[in-house]
Amino acid sequence: MTDSMFDLISEQDGERSYFDTGGRGRSHAFYTGEEQYRLEMEKIYGKRWLPVDHVSRFKEKGQYATLNIGTSSILLINGDNGIQAFHNYCRHRGYKLVEEAQGKRQSVVCIYHCWVYDRNGALKSLNGTYLDHFFDKEKNGLLKIRTEVRYGMVFVCFAGDDAPDLDETLGEFGKFAEVYDLDKLECVQSKDYPVASNWKLVAHNVNESLHFPTAHKDLHKITDFDDAGTYTLEGDIVGAWQQIREKFNSVSMTGLSNREPMPNIPPGDLKKINWISIMPNLLFGFTADYVMAQWVWPESPGTCTVRHFWLFHPNETAKPDFSHEAVFALWDKANYEDWELCERTHRGLSNPMWVPGQLSFDEEVVAQIDGWVAKHTCDAAESGTEK
Repeated sequence: MTDSMFDLISEQDGERSYFDTGGRGRSHAFYTGEEQYRLEMEKIYGKRWLPVDHVSRFKEKGQYATLNIGTSSILLINGDNGIQAFHNYCRHRGYKLVEEAQGKRQSVVCIYHCWVYDRNGALKSLNGTYLDHFFDKEKNGLLKIRTEVRYGMVFVCFAGDDAPDLDETLGEFGKFAEVYDLDKLECVQSKDYPVASNWKLVAHNVNESLHFPTAHKDLHKITDFDDAGTYTLEGDIVGAWQQIREKFNSVSMTGLSNREPMPNIPPGDLKKINWISIMPNLLFGFTADYVMAQWVWPESPGTCTVRHFWLFHPNETAKPDFSHEAVFALWDKANYEDWELCERTHRGLSNPMWVPGQLSFDEEVVAQIDGWVAKHTCDAAESGTEK
């Protein structure tokens, strides 16, 4: 029997070069600059696979969700051929079609000039717009975005046929997704948080626990930031693990739960959080009794939106006494604590006189994130790194 996730992933190198010197932050321009942000939107968010949602929110035909990335807006809807992403704009004059974060509808109506699209994105009615012989209705449906589903997660890529291989991108993520039954889980609650900081600062924050003792008293009581470590994983993923303290069995306000552990979790991970991020924008907190998922969507160099999901096994959600309130209460409080940290850090990094600081051994994932972003933004990597 598998003892822990270490038995399922590639061999971990305990002599990594990072441990010789730690790491360093990057320049003011790398974190807050307009040009760096433009390159990230073009070369990362415009070309890489982006995880955007979970299949449990699209069980019925017509269920939809929306999200905004930079100046783009995406509409995800469960149509007759499964979940498909579209650009969330009318083909007539570019009116943004759906503002609600989620819901259910069998048609999408542009309230500007009443063009109507069905749940498959086809244009069904122009309702009085006179175009006559020069207009082909079949060629004026909603514009599709390439969409794939893996491990219960919905992915999109704006690059279409030029998208990289999704399975190579995910690398060893599937090892964690399969153990935690990610494709079977139910999203029982979601919440959006506006954050006045660069998106990378949120990615940094949610991928290290060094700040727990000072910023998160509730989390620090339950989790041990000293009993933790960093993974090196194949694919566009980064990760770390952290132990739950001895007298607790769940990461929640009470620290205790009567929920059964998910059936396939190795014994060595029953008292552990596996923090696994799919680059560029999605963090998972895999625990024995639930999974949290946290997206960060950039809107500008200094603003982003964080979307948080709480996912539980259907064996537990079906029970009449099921409750996730203690879990939600802890993370909702911790989220607001985190966003203040990110916003104040952004204000500090916006000062062009700021000098990059030394990163500790506990902040290896921060360095991995910055390195990955720099690698995919080419010439920005050099201009964004202090020598």
